[in-house]
Amino acid sequence: MKIFVSFLFAILSLSLFAQESAYFKQICSQSKAECLIPVRPGIIGEQPFWNEKAIMFKYAPSFQNDKTSWIIPSPKYYRYSAFSFTDNQYYTFTANSPYEALSPIWNKLPNGEVYLKVEAVSEDEKDIILAGSRLFTKTASFYPPYPEAKYSYNEAFDKGLHFIYNQLHIQNWLKTGKPDHEAHKLYCYSALEVGSVINAMLLYDKCFPKNDTALAIALKAADYIIANAEPTGSPLAFFPKVYEGTDMFAGNYKGEVIMTEPASTGTTFLELYDRTGNKKYLDAAVGIAETYIKTQLPSGTWFIRIYKETGLPASPELCVPMKIVNFLTILAEQYHYTGYVKVIDSAMDWIWDNPMKTYNWTGQFEDVAAHKPYQNLTKYEASWFAQYLLKKSEKDTAYISLARELIAFCEDQFVVWDNPGIYDNWGNSSQRWHTPAVLEQYMCYVPIDASADQMINTFFLAYEKTNQAIYREKALALANSLVNAQADNGMIPTFWVPGFEEFWNNCMVSSLTMLERFSASDDKTK
Repeated sequence: MKIFVSFLFAILSLSLFAQESAYFKQICSQSKAECLIPVRPGIIGEQPFWNEKAIMFKYAPSFQNDKTSWIIPSPKYYRYSAFSFTDNQYYTFTANSPYEALSPIWNKLPNGEVYLKVEAVSEDEKDIILAGSRLFTKTASFYPPYPEAKYSYNEAFDKGLHFIYNQLHIQNWLKTGKPDHEAHKLYCYSALEVGSVINAMLLYDKCFPKNDTALAIALKAADYIIANAEPTGSPLAFFPKVYEGTDMFAGNYKGEVIMTEPASTGTTFLELYDRTGNKKYLDAAVGIAETYIKTQLPSGTWFIRIYKETGLPASPELCVPMKIVNFLTILAEQYHYTGYVKVIDSAMDWIWDNPMKTYNWTGQFEDVAAHKPYQNLTKYEASWFAQYLLKKSEKDTAYISLARELIAFCEDQFVVWDNPGIYDNWGNSSQRWHTPAVLEQYMCYVPIDASADQMINTFFLAYEKTNQAIYREKALALANSLVNAQADNGMIPTFWVPGFEEFWNNCMVSSLTMLERFSASDDKTK
């Protein structure tokens, strides 16, 4: 009998393995097919080429090969030649224009470094002129299965929550009511990191309500932000202090405010108001919102960086205001501040007319200067807008396809399913990266835990709205990777790269928030 039962179990196991293998094979085939579709290819005179500074692609790219010559005014065709440094082979095709995507050869081209040249060939095929060239890296497409998590999301969340609560600089708030810059130098980014203390303690208090210490810490941190905010009557009244001291890069931006950060602070104040009922925190959030209204440009957006003393721009670059929109939308929809709807609509119109046409999803980070178009792309604002489109897809059937293209852009440039074979901004090889992972921005092109969280949430929302299993698998692959990056003491490292010891509290709070959401839903963990 035991032999028969064992035989049945073996047969069942083989059957389940075969089903799983077939399932993943189907996912891999879908991934491979989708990577042949270029992400928002440029169209001369209509749609700009966004990828001029990109160094890697997993979706077949097209480039602005517009070097022309009077020698061949009307070429017979263009010859595309991609040399792979992986197998030392050329992969070629011809086309009628110099802007074609590399789809005809993309699945044949090995992953690794590639040199592409596009040549115009004369009618008699005697003259050949270089129309453009490009060195880039082809990176691995999504190809599951990936490693399972070493333990459950719930266990990872519990370990991480206790780690963050027990940090010395967190507990120091009880004694002093101010940031301990010695224990945590990143308090130099005051609004961001002090705000993350509130978020972390609200999360801890939610899970352990009998421990009133966490809420006490959150209140002290919030009161510190309010006490140090820009004074009434100043150009940026009620905005939190973004920089404090000169540690890290804070000294570089002394006297400035990065305009997206107060929106995060305002959102945190609203959560604190919901938890405590203390109107002081609602008033603080509304004060921030009112300053956004006063500083909104006629175009509908804001400058990325502003001098807090004068209210004048510190840089001419405009921000992609999704974080601001999300904050104001909470006030309008949940707290009935309907006067903000016009501000929101104007900001959304600007997004539709600008980054949704140009794909200039520029980075907006405390420790990085504002950059010219396409020099520092990131996936944050693009994925937030994709989330908006998915949530509003009942309004317009086109929203789903637009969201999927935005998600493909984010994956193409910032998700790495395996070692991509590139070098980071400091000249280090990606060989040591923990993958699968998500990179933050061009100016910090390394795996960051909060970046993984952003794409996990985006992929899973895409799964919920489209029922495409590939999005669920992408979300789970990254979530499992995050759990596997967690240290024994519960810390989730900010950088998934050996040698980077810098720990951002706000990033781990993002990871904990994601883990809580996943651990609370059984279908996400199976």
